[in-house]
Amino acid sequence: MKKAFTLIELLVVIAIIAILAAILFPVFAQAKTAAKQTQAISNLKNIGTGFQIYMADYDDTWPLWSAGMGCDAATCPAPPGESGGSSVFALRFMFPKLVDPYIKNGANSRTGELNGIWASPLSKPLLSSISNTFAYNHWTLGGFSTCARTINLLPASNATCFGRTTAAYAEFADTAYNFPAPSTVLANPAETVAVHDGAQLSRPPQFRIAFSTTDVSNIAVWGPGDLGNGNVFNANGSLSTASATIRRLMSGNRTVVSYADSHVKVVPTGTLYHVDYRSDKWRGSLTNNRGWSRDWGTN
Repeated sequence: MKKAFTLIELLVVIAIIAILAAILFPVFAQAKTAAKQTQAISNLKNIGTGFQIYMADYDDTWPLWSAGMGCDAATCPAPPGESGGSSVFALRFMFPKLVDPYIKNGANSRTGELNGIWASPLSKPLLSSISNTFAYNHWTLGGFSTCARTINLLPASNATCFGRTTAAYAEFADTAYNFPAPSTVLANPAETVAVHDGAQLSRPPQFRIAFSTTDVSNIAVWGPGDLGNGNVFNANGSLSTASATIRRLMSGNRTVVSYADSHVKVVPTGTLYHVDYRSDKWRGSLTNNRGWSRDWGTN
């Protein structure tokens, strides 16, 4: 007589396999995310080191967020075969390309693509090849707006660069912020945000105060280490107008940050936002510019 499993035995085995799969699949997913986060930490550690080597060649000063300020097609024509034209946002002018010669991994000014070291494995799979996945604290380190221009291109009547009030901008009203920061002016480099998970150029909590009605997406801080559901809210409680993908990145709860002394750590996303912003996973905790400004947010 042939031995065989009964129907009940087969059903029991299938049920056990289903239970094990339900237990193990989330663990596998968490392990995969943890591995990507480790790679993101490594990428930002290398980028932070690249910034430090860059500064050693440039009088110990942080790079401009873009060297294309004041450029037009006549004064800054695009090299043959390169993308971006004379835009201040062309990759050939932006901070990744300025620092990449010290890293030589991933900033392609010919195509505008950011890969390799410059691509976060947590964010890049959701975005295009030319999308930024790391943001630069440019108000503090890379020069405010497009203010670092030659004097003939930037008249003293320019209110953005020479008319900022302390009431609206706190410490960022100082015209010294118009230009990249010498490392010696940073009160606490080990706690000053430099580069982090985010969208190219990030802005401090003061942005919420100076521009109270601006969408939260302009802060450009993401939390892809623990993705959210896309519910991220402006100060008035309205849903951000950013795309669903960007909102999902913003609403996550873990952000990889490289600080001005080049050390890297993972922090809760809410610790980088003003208190008036929130998602379903975090609420902002900052009421001043602590960790974002040169003088450590004393105002």
